[in-house]
Amino acid sequence: MEYKIYPAKTEEWEDAMALSWRVFNIYEAPEYSQEGIDSFLNFISDQNLYKMFCRGFYKLYLAKDSDGKLLGVIGVRNKNHISLLFVESKAHKQGIGSALMDYALKEIRGHYHLEYATVNSSTYAEGFYHKLGFVDMGPKQESQGLIYTPMQIIF
Repeated sequence: MEYKIYPAKTEEWEDAMALSWRVFNIYEAPEYSQEGIDSFLNFISDQNLYKMFCRGFYKLYLAKDSDGKLLGVIGVRNKNHISLLFVESKAHKQGIGSALMDYALKEIRGHYHLEYATVNSSTYAEGFYHKLGFVDMGPKQESQGLIYTPMQIIF
């Protein structure tokens, strides 16, 4: 499958959040309480997050196929914290998640000259992050109903 990765434009925000919500509901929501599901929906619906994106403080990168169909998204906040890495179900296991991560990590290194990145991994994604070289920075945690393991990768 051919695809390209690039920084999102403001008019692509809604589609990116819709993809995140769809994929979240399939792979992550089943392990969460209603509080966790609501917390995630509030996060992706938050106008402050959108304003941060519009001002360049929250980076969002997209993967689209040759027909322009959105396949995946990845966000970066606080210069080096990965958030919202989601890939459409039909595009799983095709390297898109890894390519999005590679793109985001290159941006972190190149623009901010930072030596590491962090992520709060869902249980579903732990193996994926470990395969990329992320290591656990502590035990599994829960906050506002969201269950995650804090991880880090050093460049």
